[in-house]
Amino acid sequence: MGARAFKASSPQSTTKFSQDTITQSLTTSMQTVRKRNPFTFQSDDGGGDQVVLDEQEQIEMVERIKQRNLTSNAQNRVSLQVVLGLSCILHVIYWFSDRRSPLFAIFPPSRQTADANTPLDISGVLTYLTVLIHVNLSLIIHPRSVVIAGRMIRAIGFLETFGWSAVAPLISIYLGKAWQTTVWWCASGLLTYVIYVAHGWIRKADEDVLRLDKLRYRAAGA
Repeated sequence: MGARAFKASSPQSTTKFSQDTITQSLTTSMQTVRKRNPFTFQSDDGGGDQVVLDEQEQIEMVERIKQRNLTSNAQNRVSLQVVLGLSCILHVIYWFSDRRSPLFAIFPPSRQTADANTPLDISGVLTYLTVLIHVNLSLIIHPRSVVIAGRMIRAIGFLETFGWSAVAPLISIYLGKAWQTTVWWCASGLLTYVIYVAHGWIRKADEDVLRLDKLRYRAAGA
């Protein structure tokens, strides 16, 4: 009886062992394939199935992302240049005006602080400095070769730009000018911050695309 029981159970044990071996082999193979090709996506039908792209599909997808990123960056740069241009024009108009803060037209000054409502004595110099800051920000957004008197003009970094942008507001605060005047002179600092954030987004997008390009799996004959 013991021998018969052993013979009867032996095929079942062998079958179970074979199924486990096949299952483990398939699992190992699937994991290997997934490790070799990182480009996996969920199917559009929402069924939870993963779609694995071959090398050609990966190249096409990365190229589409690159073109989309280039188009987006170009549009962002144009928008920033327009904002800088409008702000620069406004400061040039201020230069040729009575140099009172334009905010006085929206927020009338207080009569009790007549001295504080007067413009800064060096408003012309500070306006010239502000225009130079705008030019520097424009070079940061869209780097280009500018040669003046045989010398290459390059943009300074954001840290130095923030420092120069703080000169006029600090002078206005030190001289006790009206808050409208101080806020007006903060415009270049605000623009510098906006350009700094937008420039960081553009660089981050470029780095992400470059990182995605490096993830492509290149296999001979794929």
